[in-house]
Parts: sequence; structure tokens; C-alpha cells
Amino acid sequence: MPISAGDLRILRNDRARFDLDEFLSRPLVAHLSTASVDGTRNSVFWFLWEEGALWMILEEGYNTVQDRVRRDSRVSVGVVDFDPRTGFLQHVSVRGRATLEPWDDDRAGRLLDRYYRRLRGYAAAPHRSGARVGGSRPMSFLRVLPESVLLRDLEYRTAVLAKAPPARTPEPR
Repeated sequence: MPISAGDLRILRNDRARFDLDEFLSRPLVAHLSTASVDGTRNSVFWFLWEEGALWMILEEGYNTVQDRVRRDSRVSVGVVDFDPRTGFLQHVSVRGRATLEPWDDDRAGRLLDRYYRRLRGYAAAPHRSGARVGGSRPMSFLRVLPESVLLRDLEYRTAVLAKAPPARTPEPR
């Protein structure tokens, strides 16, 4: 059953007053962590926040995310919006369960359009029809249903840092 941000138990640090839905609507990058027999693995994805879940495009046979999720569906996802010039820093951490879902042209179009239109200036995303986007491998979706969400505002002010004394460099030996 789809959930919305309003249905989730959301934890926040004292300063995190930003809206989860608005944050996840930004064209940011998600870091997906999965378990493997050799330890955790981290993969980077574009994502879509829709129907109370994070959706990511998977290319069959390109990586081993599908195999890891089939063995253990527990995942965590980190998303950061950061501007070092201003000190703006917001972070969302999602813990939940992942499922492998069939391809959906409409969903893929919405996901790709948000990145191509906003970041690259295209009128629409290229290569968005059919279950084979840009290559010959079949495509599917990874759906992450959150069980817990943590929002953090870690903003710092560069003006404060500019007034700080320079870092001490170690004496040569």
C-alpha cells in the first residue's frame, strides 16, 4: 500500500525543518547501500520519490544490486543537498525494504525528465520508451519502501569559517 511522507515516522535533528517531499523532489543523487556476502555495497542512482517510495532504474546484468536485494531486501539510502560556497547542507537517510519491480514507461519518463530537464536543459529525456533505455539490456525498477526516515539540517555558515583562524599545519620533522 502506498504511503506518503505524512504517514511516516520521521526523525529530525533540531534544525531540520525542511519538508521531506520537497527535498526528495530535487534532482539529487541517492546512495543506495545493500548487503553482500563481502560486506555492504554502495551504488549511486538518480531516483524518483513517488507513492511514498524511492524508485531507481536498474539495468539487468549491469550490476549486482538485483542479486543482493533478492538475498536481503533491507537497504538504506542517503541523499544530500550541499553547497560548499554557502554552507547549505541537508541530509535525508532512509532505511527500508527494496523490491524489484517491472518496467513502467511512464514512471521512467518522469524520473528521467526531472534530471534531463532540470540539469541538462533538454525539453524531454532521451531514450525513454520501452524497457531498454539507451542499450540492449532489459530494464526494471528498484522500489524502496521506507521504514524509517531521518532528516538532518547540517548547515554551516562560510562567513563564520572565514573568520576562523587557519588550520595549524604540522611542524616538519
